[in-house]
Amino acid sequence: MISRGCKTSVLASQRGTALLLVVMVTALLFPLLFSGVRHSSLNLQMSSNLKLGDTALQVADTGIHHALAVIPSGGNFTYTSTTPIVSASHPTLTGYSYSVTAINTAGDTQAILTSTATGPNSVQKVVTAYISRGTYGLGATSLAGSTAAATETNFSGTAFTINGTDGCGAAPAVPGIAVTDPALQTEITNSTTSDGGLASNQMSLVTGTGSSPSVTVVSPMSQTVSQMADAFLARTHTVLEGGNYSSGSWGTAAEPRITRIDGNAQLTGTIEGYGVLIVDGVLDLAGNFTFNGLVIARGDIQVQVTGNAGINGSLMLGESLTYDPQVELDVRGNATIRFNSCNLSSADAWVSLPKVAKLVAWHEKLN
Repeated sequence: MISRGCKTSVLASQRGTALLLVVMVTALLFPLLFSGVRHSSLNLQMSSNLKLGDTALQVADTGIHHALAVIPSGGNFTYTSTTPIVSASHPTLTGYSYSVTAINTAGDTQAILTSTATGPNSVQKVVTAYISRGTYGLGATSLAGSTAAATETNFSGTAFTINGTDGCGAAPAVPGIAVTDPALQTEITNSTTSDGGLASNQMSLVTGTGSSPSVTVVSPMSQTVSQMADAFLARTHTVLEGGNYSSGSWGTAAEPRITRIDGNAQLTGTIEGYGVLIVDGVLDLAGNFTFNGLVIARGDIQVQVTGNAGINGSLMLGESLTYDPQVELDVRGNATIRFNSCNLSSADAWVSLPKVAKLVAWHEKLN
């Protein structure tokens, strides 16, 4: 028979053994528990960093597209240093920003953009993009360098057409009217005719890329309109004096030519031309005048397109620095101005027309 004292001693011994086992098991499990908590914390941190990195990569891509929008339309690229061409905070993502530099490749026909994005917790992503020249950086009508304060337009009736859809279907659509000043875009599209803009029933007559009407703000060209005209005139061309012309043929589809009118000109009757027409003076297009190619008006310009006159290619107006006509561009009657890339091909062969920058490829730059 076991006495009560012996039982108490055995129970105490068993409790001590159990406590020791609990302590030992706890000691063994604690590092595993700590490791699990630490691993979970690391997973959360990795997940957070991954999310920040993915967002920064998107911000770097935003920088590339921002840069594409501000690169002037032109021929070859002219970047010879790595000075940033755009630097900005992201418009909607707090704490994120990007900076984009550009450098030419050999031959200057391509350029390399490097977009560096930074975000919270010092996260950083770098994207390298390769760009080249794409389609024409022209509108059916281009008011390059013109500002709302110095430019007045007029649109009369509901029978005229300004169309940026390619007439030969070989290139993407361009703006019906391309401007470089946002205030001028507003002036033309605000349904207020007192400032020379389109009336509400004329909006659908200007078509092309963008909204209706197709009046789009584009980046400036790398050359002025006058510089481009001079480049054409450095080649063989025909010079006509200012005056009234009612018949004739200024180039053909098989033999396009560069024609310059030195002075004010009124073109009526039946005249057809191909190639490039440069007018240094007031230009009045009426009757059945049709020109297939590029028309450049510069200097103390005033262009009026009326009657059944048509331009199948592109009309480009250069702002005068010394003279502001009452109406710089006046379109009325059954006049038609339509973008046509095929009719611009001869002009582009003589002098490289301004072309927009396009993205060829991009990749993330890994450290």
